[in-house]
Amino acid sequence: MSGNTDSSQWLVGLNYATNDVISDETVLVGDSTNVALNPGGPFIQKSTTSITQDIEDVGIFANLEYDLSEQLTVLAGVRFTQSKNDFTSCSHNTDPGLNATFAFFSDALKGQAPGTTVIVPGECVSLDAATANVSRTPYQDTLDEDNVSWRFGLNYRVDDDLLLYTLASKGYKTGSYPILPASTTSQLEPVTQESVQALEAGFKWTLADRKAQLNSAVFYYEYDDKQVRGSVKDPVYNQLDRLVNIPESTIQGFEMELTYTPIDGLMLRASGTYVDTEVNEWYTFVNPTTGQDEDGLNGVREQGDFAGSELPFTPDFHFVADADYRLPISSTLGAFVGANLMYNSEANSTFGDPDKTRINSFTTLDLRAGVESLDGVWSATVWGRNVTDEYYWSNQFVTQDVVVRYAAKPVTYGISFAYNFM
Repeated sequence: MSGNTDSSQWLVGLNYATNDVISDETVLVGDSTNVALNPGGPFIQKSTTSITQDIEDVGIFANLEYDLSEQLTVLAGVRFTQSKNDFTSCSHNTDPGLNATFAFFSDALKGQAPGTTVIVPGECVSLDAATANVSRTPYQDTLDEDNVSWRFGLNYRVDDDLLLYTLASKGYKTGSYPILPASTTSQLEPVTQESVQALEAGFKWTLADRKAQLNSAVFYYEYDDKQVRGSVKDPVYNQLDRLVNIPESTIQGFEMELTYTPIDGLMLRASGTYVDTEVNEWYTFVNPTTGQDEDGLNGVREQGDFAGSELPFTPDFHFVADADYRLPISSTLGAFVGANLMYNSEANSTFGDPDKTRINSFTTLDLRAGVESLDGVWSATVWGRNVTDEYYWSNQFVTQDVVVRYAAKPVTYGISFAYNFM
């Protein structure tokens, strides 16, 4: 429900969602060095993990915007969320190497003679973390979490052209379970919900007789239990990639955006962001072999305390500029040309800035030209993306014995036609 008065706008509501998830993941590991573990073989060729999740979310929320005066508005909102996830996981396969390897480790950890444990093809093979017994049936667990998110802000209209604002808020991201071929059930524990305390202040300023708009803001985010990709040790596979919780981390920076129309038909836009990120406290995990807490691993399997490292995929600088010029060429027809420039400084896909996972800086240029009907019904465009043919990576990570890199698209040209039927 929502409503308004002369000085306020308000909203209250209820949200309910339920999701049933069924997922299978098959990992081919025949060429990996960490699967030839059973003396004399047979060695593991592949592993399939099947999971189910029954997720139920309930939320209650309210929001209020109230004018304290003609210039000052206060904004306040709050939300309570309850989330429950009933989870099952089963690593299984008919692969003889997988079944023989887990049977061998179960016997070894329990001090039994080799061959005592026999796994029927298709059974779940993860080992119980406490007893080293083969699980045989799906692992079951429930993640039940709740939180209260909120925001509070002030808008101050200096005049018709300038708005100052400040905002404080706290938000949450729900925890989740991994899908991975865990050798022990302890590695199937979920990441818990992450939270962020955010502070932001900025302005929105109309300039040059309304031909220009300048927006800018500074921000500071403080994360607790941020969910990121990490690794944990595994007695069979050596290491496994999965989401982990970083206990404490921060992001701070500023952004600025300018839109300028110096003459009719020409629009210039530019925006830039600078961010500084840091891990304040590194994560630990329980080694299933020793039962002891150990420092976490980064994405290239290096173990240590990476407090002080930057967060993954966070370039210090990001800049975008766009120019668009439109002019009529008849009473019903118009033409346009434009260009878009984007720059990203270097970043890394993991912690500690190792060379093999560094993503170099890159700059791309897109061009476009076309004709359109002045009533907005249709348009035809000839375009080129990454016309300088810049080679760069959009993502990369280490898996098994290799570094996987995703190269972005090379120079690409095309023609597009659009028609508005409304």
